Amino acid sequence: MNSKTIMIIDPSLKTPEIESYNKLALKSPVKTSYHLPAIQSTKSMVESMNNILGIILLGSAASVHDDFEWMKDIELVLKKAVDNKIPILGICFGHQLIGKIFGGKIDFLWGSKKKIGIRKVKINRNSLLKDSWEDYLIYSHNEGVVSCPKNFSIFGSSTMVATEAMSHNYLPIWSFQSHIESSKDFAERIGVNQKDFEKTIPLSDRLINAFFKKISDC
Repeated sequence: MNSKTIMIIDPSLKTPEIESYNKLALKSPVKTSYHLPAIQSTKSMVESMNNILGIILLGSAASVHDDFEWMKDIELVLKKAVDNKIPILGICFGHQLIGKIFGGKIDFLWGSKKKIGIRKVKINRNSLLKDSWEDYLIYSHNEGVVSCPKNFSIFGSSTMVATEAMSHNYLPIWSFQSHIESSKDFAERIGVNQKDFEKTIPLSDRLINAFFKKISDC
């Protein structure tokens, strides 16, 4: 039996997104490990670096421009995964941090005020999905990738955000600005009602399952 896991990094500053982790863990084809580098420490994350099949980096109230020590450790983990061609999925903060690490530009999209809700996102055919798809996803952010990094391609966009999704041209790296990992509890906590949350389930599940299939195929 394979003892390696999918490392799920939750950089929440106050409240762990445990419901979102549980959702991912239940869908995962292999064991997962959960890490809280901002709330606890980066020790478990760093010690697990040599025993992973993939990485999922979740959202955070932190900005990728902040100077936290735990953020530097996340960057080291991601860079090692890149060197070993380990699949990486970045979501919201994770999407932006991947953009920053690879030389893209991250900035405010509409000033410093955070916007929250659901929006229709167009996902084009790419290395993750074999067909195009357009549906609703949950968002909660004020910054975004305003300049795509070198060797990345944009495969998702919306009327609000030009770079909703991007992927590396030859490495197994995908990232999304919207919260494709959202749980019902997460939606309620940020103010998205049940009816709107349910609209986001089809595309969210499709994208998460596609990433896990990449892990299974490796």
